[in-house]
Amino acid sequence: MKSYPVLILLFIILFTLPSVASAEKMADFNQTVNVRSAPTLSSSVITQVHQDDSHPILEEDGEWIKIKLDSDKVGWVARRLVTVTIEDDSAKTIESTVSDLQVRAGPGKEFTVLGSIDLSTKWNVVKTEKDWIAIDYNGQEGWVASWLVNSTNESNQGKSSPTTKEVQARILNVREAPGMDNRIISQLPSGSVVEEVKKENDWSFIRYENGQTGWVDNSFLKETQKSGISGYATILYQATNLRSGPGLEHGVIAQASLHEKYQIVTKEGQWYQVALHDGMSAYVAEWVVSTASQLSTKQNLNSKETVVLDAGHGGNDSGAQGITTFEKILTLRTTSTIAEKLKSAGVRVILTRDSDTYISLGERTTISEQYNADAFVSIHFDSTVDPTANGTTTYYYEQSDMSLASAIHNKIGDDTSLRDRGIRFGNYYVLRNNRQPSVLLELGFLSNPWEEQLVNRIDYQAEITTEIADGILSFLQ
Repeated sequence: MKSYPVLILLFIILFTLPSVASAEKMADFNQTVNVRSAPTLSSSVITQVHQDDSHPILEEDGEWIKIKLDSDKVGWVARRLVTVTIEDDSAKTIESTVSDLQVRAGPGKEFTVLGSIDLSTKWNVVKTEKDWIAIDYNGQEGWVASWLVNSTNESNQGKSSPTTKEVQARILNVREAPGMDNRIISQLPSGSVVEEVKKENDWSFIRYENGQTGWVDNSFLKETQKSGISGYATILYQATNLRSGPGLEHGVIAQASLHEKYQIVTKEGQWYQVALHDGMSAYVAEWVVSTASQLSTKQNLNSKETVVLDAGHGGNDSGAQGITTFEKILTLRTTSTIAEKLKSAGVRVILTRDSDTYISLGERTTISEQYNADAFVSIHFDSTVDPTANGTTTYYYEQSDMSLASAIHNKIGDDTSLRDRGIRFGNYYVLRNNRQPSVLLELGFLSNPWEEQLVNRIDYQAEITTEIADGILSFLQ
């Protein structure tokens, strides 16, 4: 009797049953441990593993354990310094840390893209291979990059949720993968607030402005602290987004109108939590609002204390040009923000122009004298044939203007992310033909591609406009 039906049935059973992921022994570490080339103390140290690291165990030899390191390297660690755990892929799930994470047909970027998964959605893990994880992707095996996901074990507590951190380096490089030899994809200035999604040794995978992601050296990140603060936040732009949390990755729950005021509940990093009119709360970025607490307290200001702000160039005079930036537009944007911050502190502010129009140099100095300005501040952005030139410069003409120049320069020099080029003599028309205290500020080089990108950033604009306003207030006092 032929047994074909039985064979066919066995074939169906064997090849249609779901694969069972094997359990894997892992070496977990709660301190920094030397990894050696052989299972003896006399062998050379080839690298170190750190607290919270976890590596697959390949072999056990008495008091020593052989572990798999990154990049297919292996090494030996003392058993007494290791916590051995059993990790079962069948109990694992992953969550994407980015939007539209690509799912591929195999463990590598060279494989075909099958589709994508959304931010924070959970997917069951089938198996892992090097830096790639296979998931059950709608009934088929799909692969995702391990450095772009958070992995959790359903039988244990998952990883902690992302934490808000602040950059404490002057400029922090963001790289496409963990390690100094990987390509720099962006740079963040001091004070930038990021979301730390996960850590890998000395590197952190972060989410920053507009949902962008990358890796940074986590020794330059620090925890942000909520600070008690009172007062009101005044909106500087029409249709300003109010968000559900302190970061650009959080959803927009409402929009605020120009000059609308909200009571401040607290501050977290560069974000204010404000009370909405319906009793709920929301978060707004500090660079789109004005608050009295952002500036030095100015007492007894009166109508005689007038500041003329001059947005350089305008109309058919574009000024310097970067790759995508016209100086005339950026100076107007910067000057308008400084004006709002000074007004919130009680200063009378006069603008030489409030739109993209041409104003002659003579008209600018005439406005300064007509209003008997206590301070005239002309805003510019620099340019030169050398694309590496960078930094901010404060210019004066008369020696009597040095006190105004110093007051503003000291604020910019202390805090700004850019190189300080100092206070310099400047033979500019709006300075030499101005009878009022006057300075001209160059706030970065549009001829430097990296600096052009930086000076357009909303966090840089928030930083520099607050510093200039603070310097002017210091001078008026």
